[in-house]
Amino acid sequence: MSSSESAASHEVSEASAPTSEAESLRIVLLGRTGTGRSSSGNTILGRSAFLVDVSPCSVTARCKKQSGIVGRRSISVIDTPGLFHTHLSSQEVMAEVGQCVGFSSPGPHAFLVTLQLGRFTHEEREAFEWIKARFGPGVMRFTMVLFTCGDQLKGKRLEDFLEQSQDLSEFVSSCHGGYHVFDNSRQEETDECSHQVMQLLEKVDQIVAKNGGGCYSDEMLKEAEGAIREAHERILGEAGHVVESIQTEAEVTEGQLPRLEKKWEDEERRREEEEARKRAERLFWCELVTALGKGAAEGAGIMGKDKGKGKAVKKAKVVEKVAALAASPLSVRSAAKAVGGAVREGSKVLYKHRKTLLR
Repeated sequence: MSSSESAASHEVSEASAPTSEAESLRIVLLGRTGTGRSSSGNTILGRSAFLVDVSPCSVTARCKKQSGIVGRRSISVIDTPGLFHTHLSSQEVMAEVGQCVGFSSPGPHAFLVTLQLGRFTHEEREAFEWIKARFGPGVMRFTMVLFTCGDQLKGKRLEDFLEQSQDLSEFVSSCHGGYHVFDNSRQEETDECSHQVMQLLEKVDQIVAKNGGGCYSDEMLKEAEGAIREAHERILGEAGHVVESIQTEAEVTEGQLPRLEKKWEDEERRREEEEARKRAERLFWCELVTALGKGAAEGAGIMGKDKGKGKAVKKAKVVEKVAALAASPLSVRSAAKAVGGAVREGSKVLYKHRKTLLR
């Protein structure tokens, strides 16, 4: 975008000329949507320079510069679109907010990051990280936290409020310009300049003094933008390597697939064979024990030999024979018959399962 196009797409309003160029201050307002950036700009200038509206949507969509004489010095205030804008994408907000450096040429003396008194949420933390990413870590040398809605303190010391949140306290400490509190509801107090504004300007003067009278420059912004591009390219490069690695792994896997499938089939076949062998062994031992018992009973005369006629042996007769055998003394002959019957029936089972036993 050319300088003429940039001027056409942004609002710029200049008040009376500065009394001394050396005493002029250039201030940029940054912050999340709804934290009172525009109201703070009006409080600093002592007039309704920026549009303020109670709305669920973001009001400021473009950088806007307003100037005025405050305390006999020239003050330029640049309002910017709110971070996490309700209409603009993050890329559009990043591009637009970067215009504030050109609006405050040769660069802003201070960045005021507006934050409402209340909970320090994850969204606020992301907003501050976004600012450091957009303007580079060096921006913290020119940054001050401006707490709005100061009336909500109700006499409470801000130091006590900060102690309640370690994250918020650490962020404020990272801002070399410290912090200040505004009560934007006191804009009607239009003496030569309200006390809270004079205190703010004194703190901005301290930021300028700490930076040797210098300001945040366009070169610093370009350096930050270069770092963003490098990070973006590095991320894209790493993503490309990941995709390439995944593709290579997929190709290798595809080439190994037939071999892996054969391996899985062999393992499955071995498992099935092992399970079949175990079942055959269990069946063999069950039949062997049964056959030994049956043969011994037949040899001892407790049960008659099965002639294949399918006649069932009556349970009562078997019990009688067992009782009679138990009552009579055990002879070698009866014992031999029992053992012989067991061996005979056991041999049948062994012959039946010979294939299983010979594996």
